[in-house]
Amino acid sequence: MADPTPHPDHRITRIYVLSEDAWHLELDHRDTRCLITAIVPDEDPAREPSFCLAAPAGDHHVPHAVMRWFMDEVAEEIRRVRGWTELPPAAVDTVVALREVVADGWDDEDGPALLALLSGVLPADQVAAVVLEVLSADTTALAGRPPAPGAVAALRERMAGAGWRSGTTDG
Repeated sequence: MADPTPHPDHRITRIYVLSEDAWHLELDHRDTRCLITAIVPDEDPAREPSFCLAAPAGDHHVPHAVMRWFMDEVAEEIRRVRGWTELPPAAVDTVVALREVVADGWDDEDGPALLALLSGVLPADQVAAVVLEVLSADTTALAGRPPAPGAVAALRERMAGAGWRSGTTDG
């Protein structure tokens, strides 16, 4: 939840733009929508967050406290939706490929295979970060039973097909 605005004439509108795979945070004024838009991509680690400045009705003065508040909200959004991009490259690559696999169809039976596969190629904290980012789950939710025979190899093949190129596919 956003901190309250420091000025009653300003607010932030948050929307997800599917065609851009990005969150937009728009700083609005009572009389003017979208003075500044922060664009926070959440799918492609190569795309950096950016800003779009618009003054549709000419110049508009934004108080310093409002701008600081907006920038703090943008920084928190970046931390929330792009934190995974700060992981080591092998873990980032794993997130990207695993998202593709999940989008193509994910079964509860894939969980134990995923834990077994990732545990063999990433440190435990990175395994937890990858699982949380992609499945919005804790690793304990996937643990408990061993993977079915052949499940790890099948998942490895699906991830390789999704572009898993971190050098960990032979692990």
